Order: sequence, then structure tokens, then C-alpha cells
Amino acid sequence: MKSLRTILAIGLLAGLLAPPPARADIQIGVKAGGNVAHLTGIQAWDPSASLKSKSGFTGGFFLAMNYGRYVTVQWEALYTMKGAVYTSPDDSVTETLTADYLEVPLLVKLRAPLAVIQPFVFAGPTVGFKLQEKLESNGEEIPVSGSILKNNDYGAIFGAGLNLGPNFMFDVRYSQGLQKVVAAAEGGMPAGFKNGVWSMSLGIVF
Repeated sequence: MKSLRTILAIGLLAGLLAPPPARADIQIGVKAGGNVAHLTGIQAWDPSASLKSKSGFTGGFFLAMNYGRYVTVQWEALYTMKGAVYTSPDDSVTETLTADYLEVPLLVKLRAPLAVIQPFVFAGPTVGFKLQEKLESNGEEIPVSGSILKNNDYGAIFGAGLNLGPNFMFDVRYSQGLQKVVAAAEGGMPAGFKNGVWSMSLGIVF
């Protein structure tokens, strides 16, 4: 797993530092939307418990380098909200874990070269840096000594979308965390959980 983390980090760093070829068509823009986040692995921990996804916001900036008619390499810097809602088997306790991240994906997009609306698919690695976290039980914040989640995360993104003319784009994606993110076993929570997030966003090219 350490070698996978190293490969992802090197790939992202190379993509950020490598200058684009002179023939690349460069686009800069902003994007915003919503996401539905969850933690994978809780059902194996307690099959009788209920785990609900947590809705949130995602948004930020992107830099797209278009190579010819088919390929785009896109770097993004996104604020994204993650977490999950846990309900005990007897419904007496509801715990909400909220975590905000700065996420940095590096995506390769394959475009269909149509005139106005261009479908595309994409995939690539992503790294995340935790900005803050909060744990609530039945609506009240729980003071926690130390951190529940690790400060960094990494994973893979897969998705599809549409270029709507030259200035707008829409995409749907799934981000699967590849790192176990729990740093401290709060309330008996095991350390095997990983982040998973569905997102939808609209982008505008400057």
C-alpha cells in the first residue's frame, strides 16, 4: 500500500510540474456542485446498524489541457465535504461525522469530438488534505482529544460528463478512497473505514 501511495503522489506531482506542450489548448475555470459521501466498511463492523450517506458541497478550480480532438488532462483543486451518519440498532443514538477536505485530482478525459455537446469519460488519482472534522451525537458536538480521521487521504476517481458548448461542462463522478482513514478508534469504531463520494458538478470556463 505504501508503494501505491508513492506512485499516486509521484503521478500527481509530475502532472502538476510538467509544462504543457505548446500545442495544448488550455482552459481555466471554476466548478461547483453537490456530493453524497459515505464510509465503506461499517456494515462488516455492525450489520444491524444503519449507515446513511451525508450530503455536502464541492467546488473549486480546474485547469484543462486539451490535446487534439480526443484527450484532455485536467488538474483540479476542490473543497469537498465528506463523512457519514451512523444510527445504532435501537435508533437511540445518531452520530454524524463531518470532514472537510482540500482534494487535488489529476484526471485524463477522453472526449467524443462532436460539434456542440461532447460526451466524455475520465479517470485518475486524487489526494486529499483534511481541513477540519467534527463529530456530533444526537445533534450535539462531541469533544474529541486528537483526530478521528487521518490528515491525508488518497484514492481514485472515475466519471463521465458533457461539454456543453465551449464554456460549460457537467460531470458525475465517484471517488473511492484507497487509504484507511480512521486515526483514532472513537466509540469502538474500527480503523478499516475508507471514504467514498458521489459528486455532481457544473463547470464554467473563463
